[in-house]
Formats: sequence, structure tokens, C-alpha cells
Amino acid sequence: MSKIVLIGDIIASRKIKDRSSVQKQLKAAIRQLNRKNPNLLSPYTITLGDEFQAVFDKADRLFSDIKNILFALYPEQVRFSVGVGAIDTPINKQQAIGMDGQAFYLARKGIEQLKASGYLFIANGLGENQQDMVNNSLFLISHHVCKWKPSRLAVFRLLQQGMSVADMTSKLDLTDKAIYKTIDQGELKVIRQLFLEIEKIITAFTMQPQRQQSKQKAQQPK
Repeated sequence: MSKIVLIGDIIASRKIKDRSSVQKQLKAAIRQLNRKNPNLLSPYTITLGDEFQAVFDKADRLFSDIKNILFALYPEQVRFSVGVGAIDTPINKQQAIGMDGQAFYLARKGIEQLKASGYLFIANGLGENQQDMVNNSLFLISHHVCKWKPSRLAVFRLLQQGMSVADMTSKLDLTDKAIYKTIDQGELKVIRQLFLEIEKIITAFTMQPQRQQSKQKAQQPK
């Protein structure tokens, strides 16, 4: 069965004036995510000063995690690359280091593609037809997200958590009118639904090799 590798890379981290503060924010954010995401096989781990990675068995909550990290590090921006494929070494359940395989190669390839394109999100390993559709959607979303103000990012974060507008008003100290306006102008419900559909596609591809193997075995002569 394929696994999902996520690599995150803080953009232009060497130009950040208070890098230690950003590092603390990142550590606090991934510490919280490591406690909450049940799909983690290998926890979010900082591998370099400006990079971190994790391994999942399912993509559920993947983009919710991404939005939480973007919110925690704002105004700094982060690029995120997803790789779906095999992992040839044992899963390190303590730290996302010391592992190797196609999923890591594809995630690393995606980081280089994002550096060249300027987008924030990409996925590799999904098959040609689905991958084009997924990445075109992610590129379009990237175009919008990189321009978001913290209030829109905060509303989207709570929207992804399923919070009602009424609860958001007290949480964010905004009027319901301001929140509805933010949701409508940012097409936040559409983006949320796109992320959910992309998570389903990614999860389906983690199961595909197993389905193919089962089909091949069923077709073999007895």
C-alpha cells in the first residue's frame, strides 16, 4: 500500500529577521498537529531550519493541517508538496527521518517544482489524469491563498473545522456580516470543498496498488 509524504518549506526563510520566533511558532504548531491527526504514521518533524515533513496513511485532514500551519506562521508563507508512493524502509514512528522510497522522491520533486513556479501546493504520484486536475486546482487555490489577509485565513481555518458562523463571531470578534462577506468574497466554501475532494483522491491512490495486486491475483489461473 502506498503512503503519503508531506514536505513543507518556509519560503525565503533566510530573509526572516526573527527566525527564532518563527521556529518557535512552527514547533508549537506541529506539536499540536502531532497530537490531533490520527492518520499520522510518522509525525511532523523539522528536518532543516526551514523544512519539515510527515508521513500519513490517509489524506483526511491533510489540508486542514496545512491551513493550521499557514495560520500559525503568518505572514510567512510556506510551500507544501505531497508525494504518494511506496516507502521502502521501515516507518519511523518517532520522527519523520531515516526513511526512503518513491513517496519521498515525489514529495521532494514537488518542492523543486514549487520553487520554480511560485505556487504553494502540489501533489505527485496520482496518475496523469487525476494529477493534472488536482494540481491545476491547487495552483488556482495557491493564487488566492497567497493574497489572503489573516482574517480570511482565520475564517477559513474555522470553516474547515466545521464551526458555525455564530460561533466564529465570538471566536474572532467579528460580526456575522463580516464573516459571511469574507466567506463569499474568498469563495471559501468552494475552496474547502475542493480540498475535501482532493483529499479523497489522494487517499484513493494510497489504496490503488493494493486493489491492483488483488485484481492481478484474482486473474491468475488456479
